[in-house]
Amino acid sequence: VRHLYICDFHKNFIQSVRNKRKRKTSDDGGDSPEHDTDVPEVDLFQLQVNTLRRYKRHYKLQTRPGLNKAQLAETVSRHFRNIPVNEKETLAYFIYMVKNNKSRLDQKSESSKQLE
Repeated sequence: VRHLYICDFHKNFIQSVRNKRKRKTSDDGGDSPEHDTDVPEVDLFQLQVNTLRRYKRHYKLQTRPGLNKAQLAETVSRHFRNIPVNEKETLAYFIYMVKNNKSRLDQKSESSKQLE
C-alpha cells in the first residue's frame, strides 16, 4: 500500500469540501434536478498571488496584512461566491459583444472619441 502525505491545510480543505457536499445532498433531499443547476465551483487557488491581490484591491476586500496565497484565495473565493449575477443580462451582453467583435476596451476608446 502506497501512502501520500497531505499537508494539514489541504487535508482540512478536502474535508470541508466533502462536508459541504454531504450537507447539500442532505439539504435538498438527494440528487434533484435543482442540484444540477447549482453554482459551478471556480478554483481560485490556481490563480497567481498578484491576480488575487488585484481582485482584493479592485473589490476593496478588508483582510489582515501578510496573508499567504491559500488564505488570500479562500477570502477571494468566499467573496466571489457571494457576488450577485444576473445571468440572462450577462449572457445577452456577452453574445452581443462576440457577434459584434467588440471588447470592453473598444467601449472605452469609443466613449473617449465621443468626448472630443
